[in-house]
Amino acid sequence: MALIALMAMWITLITTVTPTSDNVTEAGIDYNVSTSPGKSPSYFSSYTYFTVSPTVTKVFYVATVLLAVVGFLANTYVLLAMLLSKNSRKANVNAFITHQTILDLTACVFLFIGMMPMPKEMNDSLAIFNCYFIYGFPISVTLGHASICGLVIITIERYVKIVHPIAHRNHYRHWMTRVGIIFPWIFGICTSLIPQWSTKKFVRGRCLWGAVGSTLVEKLTWYIAKFLLVYLGPLTFFFYAYWKILGVIRRQRRQVGQSQQQRTSNAATAAEEKSKRTEMNIVKTMVIVSVTFAVCFVWMRVYNILTSLKAAPQSGLLYLVFSFFSYTNRLLNPFIYATQYEVVRNWWRVILCRIVRRQEQASFGMSGAAPDTA
Repeated sequence: MALIALMAMWITLITTVTPTSDNVTEAGIDYNVSTSPGKSPSYFSSYTYFTVSPTVTKVFYVATVLLAVVGFLANTYVLLAMLLSKNSRKANVNAFITHQTILDLTACVFLFIGMMPMPKEMNDSLAIFNCYFIYGFPISVTLGHASICGLVIITIERYVKIVHPIAHRNHYRHWMTRVGIIFPWIFGICTSLIPQWSTKKFVRGRCLWGAVGSTLVEKLTWYIAKFLLVYLGPLTFFFYAYWKILGVIRRQRRQVGQSQQQRTSNAATAAEEKSKRTEMNIVKTMVIVSVTFAVCFVWMRVYNILTSLKAAPQSGLLYLVFSFFSYTNRLLNPFIYATQYEVVRNWWRVILCRIVRRQEQASFGMSGAAPDTA
């Protein structure tokens, strides 16, 4: 954890370099606001550095708006399930998953806000706020990075609890849960929000967003460090941790099977089996979430490095496609929780049962109220 924090602080210092250009973002696309004061920026407004078909731009615009709306609704459902379910309060991991859902939900909200057209005329104060908080999706991207760090926190908690259960039982304290919730926000701010703010300028009514670094070496250093911090590093840790966790679970299952052959089943054995199933369900859910993270983010991370090395041509279309892939991660996570995680899945079943029972009671009451004509 300390190493990640130090690397995040180091990247933050790197990003204080003066922007190299007034017209390009990290992908080399022009997102200028306007040539007159008071005009608002638009993510899909102009591509002077690359040529992107207006039709393609509109398609991605509509798709991204739909993704934000569906992601908001799906994450809201999962959040309600986590907050209203009694079983969700029994484990620290549920607090972390609830926090993950809040991050994804808020990211979808700010993604939707960033896609909405802004007023053509606005005063300088509102335009500056729009430049630093809306233009380029700084809050949404920051929450995305915080969500990645949150997945690491959940994996650490699962790894220590399952692989080192005695150490977890003896040393885990409630304040660690609070730290595990606060630290992802710090990580996201250091790796995304501060770098974006340090490369933005508001000049004569225009929101200018430059690239990180003034030389090729600095740019490449930034992309590689970002690749390690928000993709390869977490992915490597996921692979190692869940491989060890699954190995421990398999060993425990074999031991339980041998003990059951030697004695008859009792309440203690049933409780132990239920606990193991719960642990396995959490691990299975988080493995799927980690795989989804790997697939969604690999394209943009690799693309940024290849374009920095001039090993791949810069393309506005590819940038839009890879950005969309990254955003889909916020939509897929709640569906994974809803279909795989027992707390959310059982809550959905309880709601359905209550609705069915109410309908049955209502129909029974109506039939019971009917006069007896016999």
